[in-house]
Amino acid sequence: MMTVLVAGVAAGPELEALRACVHSGPHFRIVAHAHDPDIALAQARVLLPDIAVITLHRPDAQAERERLTLVRTLRSFDPPTGIILRRDPHEPTEPISPGLAPVQGAIHAVRRADLDALHHALVAIGRRRASCNIDPAAH
Repeated sequence: MMTVLVAGVAAGPELEALRACVHSGPHFRIVAHAHDPDIALAQARVLLPDIAVITLHRPDAQAERERLTLVRTLRSFDPPTGIILRRDPHEPTEPISPGLAPVQGAIHAVRRADLDALHHALVAIGRRRASCNIDPAAH
């Protein structure tokens, strides 16, 4: 069973759509969700999720730093948490920071409304973790 943390999404229809997508696969379960990056980080330190689905928004510089800290901390876990970055269509596709470029089976960037891409990213990360293939980007 792959545990999933959802960050950056408030309770409501978008979270319910994410929950339905994640739970559509029998091997994935959301163990926590938080809209605030600091709360998500606290949950992650306790739960050590296999995968984090993080919705990126760029309203201000402080929020951007908080999300970057969340991603870097998740990637520093042993084993590192797989990351799925959900981006709005208008956001650039470049990595959010040096060293956090998409890596098959470790870090994925998907469009916010693309639930099929989200599902494929979950499966890719799950396969890498199930094979015990060490994530080279994290070490």
